[in-house]
Amino acid sequence: MERILVAIDGRHGAWEALSHACSLAKRIQVLVYVLLVMPAAMGQERATEKSGRQSVRKRLELHLAAAKAEGLAINYFMTEGQYEDEVINFVNQHKIALLVHETRGKDARSAARDAAALRALRHRLTCKLEVVAPMKTLVAYQRG
Repeated sequence: MERILVAIDGRHGAWEALSHACSLAKRIQVLVYVLLVMPAAMGQERATEKSGRQSVRKRLELHLAAAKAEGLAINYFMTEGQYEDEVINFVNQHKIALLVHETRGKDARSAARDAAALRALRHRLTCKLEVVAPMKTLVAYQRG
């Protein structure tokens, strides 16, 4: 394995997936790619959406700076478009060996939607897929 990809949806972030990929990269000394996929702008963007996007970018830049300070080799890319299509194109173009994906489902409906999107993505991937669930989500499931 030479290349790991963490794909981040510009609306949500994937901080647990990024932490996991960085930990793995430290152990096996591989290159980490981070792809930030921003949704295509449609008409006037609301102030809250713009603020959310900026928040994700700032937080990502802090994570990347910390990882690079620890000596990790990280390549950062940003694109605009439909998440699944951009991830598939990136995996194919950069010969990615492992995609680290973070689930977002906090309730049953969003978890089902996330699972369906993950299945669709998996059928189109040419690399291995590792799914990371945020600790908050795991705690919520354990209590339920």
